[in-house]
Amino acid sequence: MDELCEQLREIDTSGIKSQNIPWPTEQLELIADAGVYRWFVPEVLGGMEWSAGDIVSGYIRLSSACLTSAFIVTQRVAALKRIASSSHSELRERLLPELLSGERCATVGISHLTTSRQHVSKPVLRATPVAGGFCIEGFSPWVTGASAAAMLLMGAELPSGEQILFVVPTQTEGLEVKPGFRLVGLTASQTGAVKFDGVFVGQQQLIAGPRENVLATLGRGTSTGGFQTSSLALGLSKSAIDFVEEEALQRLELSSTHRALKNQLLEIEGRLKQLAAGIPVCTNEEIRSEANSLVLRATQSALVAAKGTGYVEGHRVGRWCQEALFFLVWSCPQSVLEANLCELAGIES
Repeated sequence: MDELCEQLREIDTSGIKSQNIPWPTEQLELIADAGVYRWFVPEVLGGMEWSAGDIVSGYIRLSSACLTSAFIVTQRVAALKRIASSSHSELRERLLPELLSGERCATVGISHLTTSRQHVSKPVLRATPVAGGFCIEGFSPWVTGASAAAMLLMGAELPSGEQILFVVPTQTEGLEVKPGFRLVGLTASQTGAVKFDGVFVGQQQLIAGPRENVLATLGRGTSTGGFQTSSLALGLSKSAIDFVEEEALQRLELSSTHRALKNQLLEIEGRLKQLAAGIPVCTNEEIRSEANSLVLRATQSALVAAKGTGYVEGHRVGRWCQEALFFLVWSCPQSVLEANLCELAGIES
C-alpha cells in the first residue's frame, strides 16, 4: 500500500506540473496490479474479502494519493460488487475473473434511480418488456469512465414502476457514450452521459429485477449512499491537513489549526469505520454531512496556509479546493444537502 500510494502521488504531482488532464491509465494499471479490486469480494469468488474498516482505510489512503483514481475505482467497484452479488451464477462466473484482475473494466450508471433527475416526471432511462428481454430508451446522466469500460452496469425503470439492473457491452448497437463533461474538478474521470436508443437487453444480461427499489435487493454493501464517498472526502481532507502540518513546522501559528483538523479527521474516520462495519453509531447521511464539512474546511485551511501561492493555477492546494466542491453535488441525498446548506447559511439543522 505504501509503494502504491507513493507511485500514485508521484504521477499526480507530474500531472499538476504539466496541467494535462488525461484519463489516468497508468494510475489505474498500478491499482489493478496491486489487487485493489479484490478487496471487495469474498475469497470464494476470488477476492481478498477485506473487512469494512480496512476498506475505509484503503479508500482514504488511495484518495489522499490520487482522488481522481480513487473515485474511478469506487464506480468500477460499484459495478463489480453488484455483479458479484447477482444470483445469476453463469453471468457472475463469466465476468468476475477479468473484472477482479482489472483486465476488463465495468462502470456503473444508477444515480438516476436514487439522487439524480428525481425531479422529472418521466424516468430518464426506461425499459420496455419485449420478447426475450427489454428495450432500453433514454439516457443515464452521470457515468464515470464509460469510454474506458468494456461494459456498463445500468439501472432502468419499467412502465409499472419496477426497476431492473443489467449489464451491457459498451460496443452494443444503439448505445452511445457521450464525451465526459469538463468539470470544476475531477475532469480526468471522464464522467458524462450515456445514451440508449432502442438497445436490446436479454434476460441473460439481468443482474436483478424487475422489482421495486431494485438497488435494495442485492444485500448489504451494494446500496447507494454508502461509506465510499465519505471515505474519499476524508482522503482529500487528509491531503489538506498534512499540508497544513508541513506549513506548521515553519509557522507555529498554524499548529492549533492543524491539531483541531487532525482530531476531527480521526474522530470522523473512527465512526465511519464503525458504521461501515454495521455498528449504528450514526447514519450514513450524518457521517456524509460531517465529511463534507471537514473536506471544505480542511482544503480552505490549506489554501490560507499556502497564501497567494496556493491561488496560482496548477498549485495542488488550489486544485484540492476545487475538488472539495465535488462532494457537495455527487450522490448527495436531500438530508445531506439540507445539512450542508444549514452550515453554509450559519443556521442549525
